[in-house]
Amino acid sequence: MSRPILVIITGVVVAALFAGAAQAQPTAQDTGAIKACLKRQEAALGHACIGIIADPCTEAAGGDTAKRKACAERERAVWQAELEAALRGVRKGGFKEITESVTQAQKSWESSLRTLCPIFGKIEPGTLPGDAATCTMVETASRALLLRRLAWAVNEH
Repeated sequence: MSRPILVIITGVVVAALFAGAAQAQPTAQDTGAIKACLKRQEAALGHACIGIIADPCTEAAGGDTAKRKACAERERAVWQAELEAALRGVRKGGFKEITESVTQAQKSWESSLRTLCPIFGKIEPGTLPGDAATCTMVETASRALLLRRLAWAVNEH
């Protein structure tokens, strides 16, 4: 499969994954907060940065489920942008086998995300603040962090 086709497939799969969700654009302030956290966490993978936007927002939302979901979506938008940047970075590395492997892994991950996260919206409320939206945010953030590390590794540094 040629590189342009892989790029198109990856883009279509990512777009389809979030087509049903409200596509909030990350704010400059939220993006800046996460980027600053990632800079501070440079030596680590960056998991300490997950929730820095959503957690205080969720706490302020109290028991309002819609607001709690909006908090998770707000942070997910930043991590989605980070994930997309990481995927571009992996492709930029120019390793065909790695790019193909990541494309296949993304399809599997996206399928898992669509299967796993809705469960949190069906079980007892409060199990995960923001239910499926929080699951999607956490999973997207974790994936972005992992792929950022891979992008760094396959490019000159």
